[in-house]
Amino acid sequence: MSLFKTTGQRPMFACGCVLCAAGLLAPVDAAAGWPAYAPKGDAKRAEIPGEYRWNLSNLFADAKAWEIAYVQVEARLVGIAPFAGSLSRDAATIGACLDLVMDVKREVLRLGAYADADFTTDRTVPEAKARADRAQALFTKFDRDAAFVEPELLAMDPQRLKALVSGDKRLSKYVHYVDDLIRRRPHVLSKDQEKIIALSGDLRAAPQSIHGALEEDTVFPKIRDESGKEAALTFASFPRFRSSTNRDVRKAAVGAFLSTLKDHARSFAASLDAAVKGNVFVARARGYSSALEASVDDNAVPTAVYDTLIQVTEKNLPRTLHRYVELRKKLLKIDAVHYYDLYVPMFPSARSTATYPQSVSMVMESLKPMGKAYLDVMSKGLDPASGWVDVYPAAGKRPGAYCNAAYGEHPIVFLNHMDELEDAFTLAHEFGHALHFHLASTTQPFVDADAPIFLAEIASTFNEQLLLDHLLKKAKGRDERLYLLNRRLEGLRTTVFRQTMFAEFERSVHAEIENGGALTAERMAEIYGALVGKYYGPGFQKGPEDGYEWAYIPHFYYNFYVYQYATGLISSISLSTKVLAGDKKAVASYLAFLKSGGSEYPVQTLQRAGVDLTRPDAMQAAFDLFASTLDEIEKTVAQPAR
Repeated sequence: MSLFKTTGQRPMFACGCVLCAAGLLAPVDAAAGWPAYAPKGDAKRAEIPGEYRWNLSNLFADAKAWEIAYVQVEARLVGIAPFAGSLSRDAATIGACLDLVMDVKREVLRLGAYADADFTTDRTVPEAKARADRAQALFTKFDRDAAFVEPELLAMDPQRLKALVSGDKRLSKYVHYVDDLIRRRPHVLSKDQEKIIALSGDLRAAPQSIHGALEEDTVFPKIRDESGKEAALTFASFPRFRSSTNRDVRKAAVGAFLSTLKDHARSFAASLDAAVKGNVFVARARGYSSALEASVDDNAVPTAVYDTLIQVTEKNLPRTLHRYVELRKKLLKIDAVHYYDLYVPMFPSARSTATYPQSVSMVMESLKPMGKAYLDVMSKGLDPASGWVDVYPAAGKRPGAYCNAAYGEHPIVFLNHMDELEDAFTLAHEFGHALHFHLASTTQPFVDADAPIFLAEIASTFNEQLLLDHLLKKAKGRDERLYLLNRRLEGLRTTVFRQTMFAEFERSVHAEIENGGALTAERMAEIYGALVGKYYGPGFQKGPEDGYEWAYIPHFYYNFYVYQYATGLISSISLSTKVLAGDKKAVASYLAFLKSGGSEYPVQTLQRAGVDLTRPDAMQAAFDLFASTLDEIEKTVAQPAR
């Protein structure tokens, strides 16, 4: 199994929103020099003030320095091969080999972090694309050259291997790594077979690259915005138009977006089909019963967690999501809820905007329960002068948001901030990842620093829970509270229900291939469309092109990634509830959880923090929260406005 396993960013500006008027947004103390900027989806990158574009010099001074380092790291790969055939000799040989392999892996990841960050900020630059491709090729070379290590270690008697590692203080940092390796022993192949798996890395990475290219090449028709002006519809601007309070605008945006995806569906289907087949190939080669089992076993997560999530969600649909659709229909005063009605706030009169400085202010205030040390790191990273953050969208920039990091360096956060309140939650989310990266990497050795996504998505949604609680406590008046309660529902809908629906789609399309079927564009639309109908229920009017939304979701290329968003939010609700109750031990326990990185098995790490996802209890609590929030909204709506 691959050694390369790894997870995968002052004066207030006038906005006139309800939340600002209520005083929820406090001044940002250190933001006097932050320039004003009004974001737009198709701006040229050079038009964005330099303070809002990240500085990657902590990774490499420039592309030339990256090229020099690339050559040096590539040359170090040849030093791995001489260890082949000698690892059973003694502890010193094992230590020397693993030290070299991990050090080279760290540098390969550093090269990849820079190349990926540079490319995603402008995917129209061919040189940046070439560096990203070469970084992926180097990943494959590393896997190929180190492919003998794990099979050779596993050829030893497990007890002798454990004794060698645990008996030498210099190897203490590899104790968990070796324990996990022995756990995965039935699925680790011979060194020649592992080399073949490694050599397939570029081919298995190609579908995601193709999907990115298709995104960049897909041109959507212009639409009319709320003022009647012609506006650019792009992957970055689509979420804003989709949530427009003008039904004609959002209907036109969704129609143009999905119909364009359908026009290109065969190409998108070919790339996703190839990704699924790659996952199935590796699972079968390693002797797993399914691609799902292979994926979750990488982090020692039982498939029962995945299956239970889907089962508990489906069981709760009538009292939660189906009821939510009926409430949305009533509040929006429409005959049926369509896809283009799902993202508009149910209380649009209270809709809020938030500039980047205002988002920073809200996030910092909400995270005060975490203590000074946590806030100090946050404050530094959020300041544009730090170079940690790439804030605004631009032509050629990848949509969405992410956080990445190279061990020993500060994290980098990728945003597409469009001055919506939702962007403040995205900011909190990505900096949850950033603080997780920071605390784990400054506490753990490299081999144990990388927390799997199963845990990482807890850190991100935990921050969102604290931000929402902060805003709810400061809300003044019925409309503001309704707006924020709606936000809670939307967070649960999009992160638990929607991601679980995605997880069920992933399970279905992989099963289609595993059972000898074919993944045509039409078949995927059929599977996806049926899930949309099941999840949203009888009050939802499914459109003829809703089933093609699967082509919009890049996470389907991440090999059963999305369920961890749902389990992450479910876990963070449990953990944040204790912190917000003022439990100091809960704060200490949560910080210890962040610092642990990947030093333990993730299910056990989470159990130590107080959440057990092998049982349905924590999952049910999230659905109960959704139902009780519906109750509160219905009760509040019945009260007269004041």
